[in-house]
Amino acid sequence: MTILGCCIAAILTLGGEANADLRDEAIARVSTLEPQLIALHKRIWEFAEVGLKEERSSFAIQEFLRAQGFEIQSGVAGMPTAFVASWGSGKPVIGILAEFDALPGTSQAAEPERKAREGVDAGHACGHSVFGAASAGAAAAAKSVLEARKLPGTIRLYGTPAEETAIGKQYMLLAGLFDDADIVLSWHVRDLTFSDYAYTKAVVSAKFRFHGLAAHASRDPDQGRSALDAVELMDVGANYLREHVKEDARIHYVITNGGGQPNVVPPEAEVWYYLRANKHTDVERYFARLLKIAEGAALMTETTFDVRIDSDAHEVLPNRALSVLLDRNLRYVGPPKFNEGEMSFARKTQEALERRPEIALSAVIEPLLDQPEQGTASTDIGDVSWKVPVGSIAVCATARGTPAHSWQWVACTGTTIGEKGLSVAAKTLAASAIELFTTPAELEAARKDFHAVRDPLEFVTFVPPGQKAPTAIR
Repeated sequence: MTILGCCIAAILTLGGEANADLRDEAIARVSTLEPQLIALHKRIWEFAEVGLKEERSSFAIQEFLRAQGFEIQSGVAGMPTAFVASWGSGKPVIGILAEFDALPGTSQAAEPERKAREGVDAGHACGHSVFGAASAGAAAAAKSVLEARKLPGTIRLYGTPAEETAIGKQYMLLAGLFDDADIVLSWHVRDLTFSDYAYTKAVVSAKFRFHGLAAHASRDPDQGRSALDAVELMDVGANYLREHVKEDARIHYVITNGGGQPNVVPPEAEVWYYLRANKHTDVERYFARLLKIAEGAALMTETTFDVRIDSDAHEVLPNRALSVLLDRNLRYVGPPKFNEGEMSFARKTQEALERRPEIALSAVIEPLLDQPEQGTASTDIGDVSWKVPVGSIAVCATARGTPAHSWQWVACTGTTIGEKGLSVAAKTLAASAIELFTTPAELEAARKDFHAVRDPLEFVTFVPPGQKAPTAIR
């Protein structure tokens, strides 16, 4: 074996002090990059681009990573804003997820009272500007250590658009972009800091389009067949279905097309549904019933309908080994530390809440759960976790008790509160990635946990084979 080979073998097998030194190198590199990462986050926060339209946000992250020496595959999986940035070669392949889409109707200035930004409709009400920038920083820091120590392996940053409609990662997964990944790491803005050991809800997103016949609504109403009537009757049936599903199920809808004007019988109408449940098997059963309700509405109105399924996200499968590893590194880095000015800002955002928490901003790390909890949100990370072991953390970057998808999240993440969460997340992910690169036993433990949870399950998706990603959501 060459001298270089001996050194690499020694690093890969040493734990303790040598491993801590490598983690410290990654953490120090994040600190060096922080001014660039904060500037990157601020740009994405200002852009506030919604899913599949994140052209400037996606380009900004790619531009940063290209400058750090990454090779970029742009426009992957048929989505112009999706990309994969890679550095290194061979195994292991450690991926980090980055999101950067904003939410419509949540425009907000970086101020503690409700105040929309002039000329801007959307806002980062789920913290994805912080998410994308921190993940890019973690990948760049890990790459720096791999390069300096001449370690084998591939570090990869997945730029995943349209998470808010659970689209990006599904189509990237279907395109085979996660096939060779060994581990995928992720994180999210929250009002607490912890290693995430939890299931999410599965969710299917479907648009029901009804087709009828136009007619003068006063002179020739008998000649018309109202697609809007069909939509409304379907919604009535779906509301009655709510009584006959498990309590964990959620059925949400919006009417995206209800016709043009009242004196024309609407020949076209559309309703967009999200159907969620703790387990995808339940989503499958409830969606079959929802289809029957749509059929009944079409029969009652003598219309026809078709269904477009944009996405079908499975529940996240938790991985104990990765949760433990991330918890260890999160504690090694430490939680965000906020000053009194930031506390005062957060307290003001809490004034709009019905019940005001005693804490303005959490500055502790929550205990790692002994058993996985059941979450109430959904994400397309779920599908990735059915393919490869996934680990995730949450880092405080918003006021305690404020709801996700709210103006308070936009406001807080637009300040130094968001920047401090960014720093902790980037450092934790970078340190964890380096530990995985240099500790084969950690990789094996994650694989073992993955197979124990995943192997008994059958993967079923409503997305038709070969379907291309949508070019627009709304």
